[in-house]
Amino acid sequence: MFRNKYKADNDTINPDKALIKYLSVRMKQAQSASEKPEPIHSVVNIKKHWLAHAAAAIAACLAILLSAGGLYLHFNQDQLHPAVNTDQKKHESTEKKDVNNFATYTELYNLIRSMEQTADFGSDEDFISETAPAAMPGNNMNGNPIMKGGGATGAATQATQATNGKANSRETDSHSKTNTQVQGVDEADIVKTDGEYIYTLVDGKLKIVSVNGSKMKMLSSIDVGAGSDVKSEYKPLEFYIKDDRLIVLKNKYKIDSDYSSKPRAEIAYDGCYVYNRNCSVVADVYDLSDRDAPKLIGSSGQSGYYLSSRMVGQTLYLITNHNVYDTAVKDSPETYIPMIYSKNKGRIIPPADIYISKEPQGRQYIVVTSVDIANPDKQISSKTVFGCGSTLYASTENLMIASGSNGRNSGGTPVAGRTVPQVAEKTQVSGAVTPDDSAGGSSYTEKNKTTTTTYTNSTNLLRFSLSDGKIELAAKGSIKGNLLNQFSMDEHNGVFRFVTTVSTHTETTSGSGENALVTYTPGTTTNSLYTLNPKLEVIGKIENLAQNERVYSVPFSGDIGYFVTFRQTDPLFAVDLGNPAKPKVLSALKIPGFSEYLHPWSDNLLFGLGRDADLSGRAGYMKISMFDVSDPTDVSEKNKLILDGYYYSDASYNHKAIVISPERGIVAFPCDNKYLIVSYTQNGFVKKAELSVDNYGVNQRGLYIDDVFYVCTNKSITAYSMDNYKKLATLKF
Repeated sequence: MFRNKYKADNDTINPDKALIKYLSVRMKQAQSASEKPEPIHSVVNIKKHWLAHAAAAIAACLAILLSAGGLYLHFNQDQLHPAVNTDQKKHESTEKKDVNNFATYTELYNLIRSMEQTADFGSDEDFISETAPAAMPGNNMNGNPIMKGGGATGAATQATQATNGKANSRETDSHSKTNTQVQGVDEADIVKTDGEYIYTLVDGKLKIVSVNGSKMKMLSSIDVGAGSDVKSEYKPLEFYIKDDRLIVLKNKYKIDSDYSSKPRAEIAYDGCYVYNRNCSVVADVYDLSDRDAPKLIGSSGQSGYYLSSRMVGQTLYLITNHNVYDTAVKDSPETYIPMIYSKNKGRIIPPADIYISKEPQGRQYIVVTSVDIANPDKQISSKTVFGCGSTLYASTENLMIASGSNGRNSGGTPVAGRTVPQVAEKTQVSGAVTPDDSAGGSSYTEKNKTTTTTYTNSTNLLRFSLSDGKIELAAKGSIKGNLLNQFSMDEHNGVFRFVTTVSTHTETTSGSGENALVTYTPGTTTNSLYTLNPKLEVIGKIENLAQNERVYSVPFSGDIGYFVTFRQTDPLFAVDLGNPAKPKVLSALKIPGFSEYLHPWSDNLLFGLGRDADLSGRAGYMKISMFDVSDPTDVSEKNKLILDGYYYSDASYNHKAIVISPERGIVAFPCDNKYLIVSYTQNGFVKKAELSVDNYGVNQRGLYIDDVFYVCTNKSITAYSMDNYKKLATLKF
């Protein structure tokens, strides 16, 4: 009977088809990689990345287990202070009025050592960068000469002022551009075009292809996976094109010399641990005046693993997370202070550019540098702050770095030798107190005490001001809840807007001391919107929206914010932000399914990409929608198209994978094993093309130049006529 019931119960389990599709894509990618012969370093690298992912997952799980036992990390919410007293210009906020007197690296070392007993586990978000899985932690020390102290100075030309909060997706008449969040702020990607050439990053090579309609010619292929340090391995991540400059961003992995004599399997096993300790990010800048023969003209780098980057005019902003491990040596500041690199030399960030909280609890740094790509061997500015970033937003004037916390990173008090956060909303204590007879009745032991505490997740915020490449830490703050992605943050007319999902959990402690029993109970989930001033003080908020649902997508458009939550139906909220101190919900459209990516199509229309769902909330096929937002108090779904047979698209999670062109009236994106092109008119959506691709949805990009649409994969570029989407030509790599 049990066997029959067990079988019947298992037969009712229906895994999400989108998840199956996603896993199938990744398995095919892994199989393809395994079939290709690799040199020993590449094999080691693959295994190290796999182990790095596993280590990250184990660390995240361990963090949860530790939290259940009462051991927590926390990001202190006190004011930030520079490590030394300097004459730098006062920041916009008043958060630097009390300066800690850390005048030497030795004092910083003592501070770090004092935190040695604090676990180095952050939230699960701390292991995620904004790039693909290849951007997991790698190496940070390159073995080059070290110069202590000494910051770089310089100047850079900024782009014209961005329209904050306005998506930078409007295409030129002749060619498409990378889909970015903010006008005037470029984002790196794996494929780009300038209208004359297509640039694509394939297997460690940057390929430059001249295009003229159906005519495509490979001009050059740069081995960007190589580097000046022959003892290191490089993993290209993504790149920028700015006029005649190519900027390639890559992780640098360095294996310690102790591993050179070890067998391959042992190196691969130990390697992820070594890689995590020896990781840096390099920005190589090439002159493309002659695209047949690109020339490397300079490189800059910094400690840590890649979080993200942005380009404003001629200035590159590079952001990394850098961990400090127990190998720190007092007389070797490079073992516990982040470094920046240029001209094959390393320079430790000076104390004046290092900021700490009064009681820092985590041994991590966020490192931010700026580089003028016209003079790439010299950083303009660099700053580092104790903390860890997971999500980034940038305008032309501000850089916002957010780090999610699961309710344990916001300060605390010691309990039984451990540290717990002071973010409790409610505490109840019950139980009996009995005399301790062994002490003659003069003291008491609590035997049956039960303490129940409710915790709420939060997001820590750091705002850096940007001016002609100069970086200043301007403010810090915190809000309830965690962000979905970079689109959950926005800046408009000096006001910063955030949408979060707020989760609570309850921990009940029975007994006391080391034998205390702690149980964990999940709580409620709601959603919130916050408006903050430049000091990152909350000035307005809407809380407790859509209970037991979470945010799936967010765009802001001027004075209106939109966001989608989902559990069974799709509430699309429209919020009036005209008065930041008093935001208010204007409407909440409920329809089956959900949108995972929303994008302003015009002043009156909002495009959505997501999934259809039945009334029970079970997700079905992919769906695209066009919402009428001409009246924010009465938003409606004007048109929709169910993409029968399709369950997964990279564009749902990576906005750079989609082409949105209201001027051409098309949207285009990879979907499962096809590349789809859909037109939109007042009459609705029409599927124009389902193009076959040769790598099953992995790293696909589409773009157009004049009247030709190009689909780029890691194996080829194929050209199609935009009149009828017939294949014109294919260039294989």
